[in-house]
Amino acid sequence: MATLLNFFKPEPSTDSPLTVRVAGEKYTYKRLRLELPTLARKVEEYQLTFVIYPQVDDEEFLREIFRRLQLGVRLNSGELLKSHMGTIRDFVYKEMGKEAPFLRHTRLSEKRFSRQFTLAQICINSFSRHENGHFVRARYDDLEEFFKKNYNLNEDDENLNRIRAVLKTMEKGFGQKAESISSRAVAVSAYLFCEQLYVQKRQSQIEEFAKFYEKLLHQIKENLKLLTKFEKPTNTTILEEFQKYISQASVEPYAVKRRNLFLENAFEYFVNPKTKGKIIGAK
Repeated sequence: MATLLNFFKPEPSTDSPLTVRVAGEKYTYKRLRLELPTLARKVEEYQLTFVIYPQVDDEEFLREIFRRLQLGVRLNSGELLKSHMGTIRDFVYKEMGKEAPFLRHTRLSEKRFSRQFTLAQICINSFSRHENGHFVRARYDDLEEFFKKNYNLNEDDENLNRIRAVLKTMEKGFGQKAESISSRAVAVSAYLFCEQLYVQKRQSQIEEFAKFYEKLLHQIKENLKLLTKFEKPTNTTILEEFQKYISQASVEPYAVKRRNLFLENAFEYFVNPKTKGKIIGAK
């Protein structure tokens, strides 16, 4: 705020008032108003966004915020979400953290809380499906409200215990195969389907699902390579019925649902004795 104030109302004794660069030339606020009044008005009317941290005990996090302020780098969604308090926040950022079972073996970044944000997206949809059978949107605003709603949730809540159990089972079932996962949406869908197997008492199939998922993601990667070369893909089914909902509006409920429905059909095809080990749609 002091910097903004010094730009708009510099001290009379200031030898070098703050400037902004426009088209390669430096402008003080006074000069900007005189020569570029339209631009000056846009600056004046720009709405600022403030993030208030009521209490932060993590000293390293405070240092990171300070560095960002100096560099002018905004916080991402995972970092903003960490500023909240409550049971879900502690579960995601403290108990699980970047070393959460299964997620730690994926290629999701360790930096800037990417894995934790993915886990938050897992939680909101796991809770929702258990409560009403439906998936929900998982943008930052939705997760923020979810954190607030469950602020005083019991640490031994059945939903949290289920998520703990499924992640541990996936850790064992996937092992290093989790390295084939490099996007949040792919990780979320893997979890939600494995949770479905777990709830249906079919957790013994999670290891087989891991083999299927690794093969599916490999085929998607190969087909996307063909598209970049302007060549015809060999399996349009997996692109249209799964990958499409990864690359477009991946956090919307319908996208999560369509991916899950595809996995149900494709996995059954993969384990069917007549088509054992094959990816649906492959030629």
